[in-house]
Amino acid sequence: MNIHLIEHLNNFAKLSDNVWESGWWTLDENKAQKLVGGEIFFHKKKQEPSFYGGTILGYRVEPDGEYQGKIIFKLQHKKSCRDVRTDKSGWSKEMKIIGMEQ
Repeated sequence: MNIHLIEHLNNFAKLSDNVWESGWWTLDENKAQKLVGGEIFFHKKKQEPSFYGGTILGYRVEPDGEYQGKIIFKLQHKKSCRDVRTDKSGWSKEMKIIGMEQ
């Protein structure tokens, strides 16, 4: 299963070579769990191709503070996840999950 997200703020943190975190997303933890191993694509707008993305290695839930309960994805960057388009149907707010009953 793959996820497309609208990312306006460039909330990316480098963990190690080619491994990053991106957060904070409003998403049910069960869905986040099912996305591990899939691909993640970041877009500035729904109708624009992705500018970044990769394979989802895991996730964590922000424990406290302003973003408490939000999902933070851990991903390994993949060049093939850039310039990927998705059609305009299926978006819910600023997120589109492919391959999962919503």
